Amino acid sequence: MVVPNAAARHRGLSLTARGLLVTLLSLPDGTRATIDTVTDQVEEGRRAVAKAFTALESAGYLRRERGQDPDTGLWGTQSHISDLPMDRIPAAGEPNARSVGDSPKGIKNQGKNLLPVSMQQADEADVEEEEEASDATDDHAPAGAEAGQAAATLAHLGGIEPRLKLSTTEVLRLAPLAAAWLIEGHNAAKITAALMARLPEHVDSAAALISYRLKNQMPERPAPKPKPLPDTRDRCEVCRAPFPLGRHGEVCATCKAELDRAAAFLAGTAPAEPEPVLDDLATARQGRERCRAAMAA
Repeated sequence: MVVPNAAARHRGLSLTARGLLVTLLSLPDGTRATIDTVTDQVEEGRRAVAKAFTALESAGYLRRERGQDPDTGLWGTQSHISDLPMDRIPAAGEPNARSVGDSPKGIKNQGKNLLPVSMQQADEADVEEEEEASDATDDHAPAGAEAGQAAATLAHLGGIEPRLKLSTTEVLRLAPLAAAWLIEGHNAAKITAALMARLPEHVDSAAALISYRLKNQMPERPAPKPKPLPDTRDRCEVCRAPFPLGRHGEVCATCKAELDRAAAFLAGTAPAEPEPVLDDLATARQGRERCRAAMAA
């Protein structure tokens, strides 16, 4: 493959855009080349790749055409890449434009793609909108703990299931949708389980699949836990210990015995300590003698 010097030295294109041009020109006709697929193959971030796509389109090397498949009725975007600007007519012949990128999905692809039809149509529109998406989050995005927890949940998906790996920009864009689940009472474990359930064998766009499920597959709000019944048992007025169910009173037996002993002591009528019985004295004497014998042995 030979790239014209005019394209290789184009001052209006960054090195990333020129490298993207060479990459797209090297692909076979009809190859699926989106921002996500190219980002997965290079070291540059997704935003840099999206800017490179836009720069090539502005310079005339890339042309996108929106069309509808006559057989399936589905809409899609077909991209044409050329080594010469397509908005200029060269001295000899037309530019040799090659078709790369997405095209309307036909019947053959429908059998392999398990995503809903509405999601297939929205996938192409999402790619175009994401090219000019900034790193800033939506002004109306939920703030606080829900937004941070939602972003962390989405960022960890790729570690659990590689088919659901998201870029930082995609995590920030989808975090408000996941935060809505948290606000409705669903926890992070339920969000992860819903996004990973019944995945197709091949996921073309993890961001599109996650976006569709977060928007359309939210379960009903969990039923609130019933409040515990109020404790109607009587309680001791001294220690506040509850009486057994069905028993009524003012002071428990333990506190009553303590109060009776205290009242008797204050009144001077406390019972005297019982005198030791002779048998007890003999037993104690025998114990002491055995201890002395054991120590002397």
